[in-house]
Parts: sequence; structure tokens; C-alpha cells
Amino acid sequence: MNKQNKKIWRISLLAMLMLGTGLFANAQKLAVKNNLLYDMTQTPNIGFEYAVSPKWTIGLNLGINTSWHHASGGSGFFFPFSKGSAHGEHDKVQWRHILIAPEARYWFCSVFEGHFFGFNALATCFNQGNVKYPFGLYPSLRDHRRQGKAFGAGIFYGYSWILSPHWSIEAEGGIDVGIAHFKEYDCANCGVFQRKDTKPFIAPKIGINAVYNIK
Repeated sequence: MNKQNKKIWRISLLAMLMLGTGLFANAQKLAVKNNLLYDMTQTPNIGFEYAVSPKWTIGLNLGINTSWHHASGGSGFFFPFSKGSAHGEHDKVQWRHILIAPEARYWFCSVFEGHFFGFNALATCFNQGNVKYPFGLYPSLRDHRRQGKAFGAGIFYGYSWILSPHWSIEAEGGIDVGIAHFKEYDCANCGVFQRKDTKPFIAPKIGINAVYNIK
């Protein structure tokens, strides 16, 4: 992870600590969560959510992956990795990224229970190549590497099932749109610099979240 990405990750950790420290004073309104689908992309992640009124919550979601993966040695479940590139590269996969995503939710009944509708923003630094996204998204990443930043926003809808006084599970789905600024290289794992570019992007937002409600 380069110096710039380390700085962004430190900022995200500071934001997480500030959020957590302030919210634990009123722990009955705080939930900690993990997106199980995001875990399946081999990306550790954590989220915090806080009730600010009987119908509204605000939250912060963080994810980071700074390691190499090998397509022949256990692909990510949700984003299957390709088996090399048109340039004869090995099966190494670039799947490095940092994601920071604040959000706000409106709950139709009461917070942390039932139907909800939300808005989110996102900021990410990424270094990806030799990745095969589902639904044919971003086909150039199978044979090229892109490194840069992206910023966006989106909307989503979901439902939360209470399993016990402390545990619940959520399913959510939506869509994010934004803009990406990146450098592109001519092979998936290394390569000669080709160009700088800025492009809009559209991406699905889905999650199955295991939630611990602190009371």
C-alpha cells in the first residue's frame, strides 16, 4: 500500500474511531455490521450505524484489501478472477482497494427493524487487473491494469430481520454511479503505462449484512 493509500486508510480509521467513541455513549442506538458478500470478495470490512431519530440512522462502512490473489488457488466467490490475460501474464490478480462509504437510512417502521431506504456516498482507491467482474462489467480489467480513485453516490433498499435481542441480518440492494480517475497499463499485473483517463461508472450495490446491535 503506497503512502497516499496509507493516508486515506488512516483517515478512515480516525473517522471510525471518532464515530465509535461518540456513539458508544448511547449504545442502545448503535449497531456494528459485516457485509458477508463483501467478505466473499476476500475483502475484510466493517460498518457502524447509529440511530439519530426514531426513523433515521447514519452509518459508515469501511473495506480494505491490499494483497495479491491467485486465480488458480481459490477465486473470490462473488467476483470470479480470470485465468491470466491476453498478454500471457501469470494468474496473479490485482484486487487491491480501500473503500469508505458513509450512508443514511430511513426506516419505515422503527430503526434496525423491517424495511429501509437509503442514500450513500463512496470514495475508493483501487489497483486492479486480471479481474473478471460479473454481468460483463469492465471487460478491459481482464487484460489491463487500472490504478486510481473513484467517487460516487447511490440509493438502495433493504430489509432487516431480527434474530435475537442482539443479532439481526440485513439484505440490501441498490445502485451507485460516479466518476473514476485512473492510469491504465497494458497488462493485468504490471505493464507499460498507456494513458490517463476519467470515466463515469455504474455499479450494483448489494449486501447481506450480519448485524450486532449493542444494547
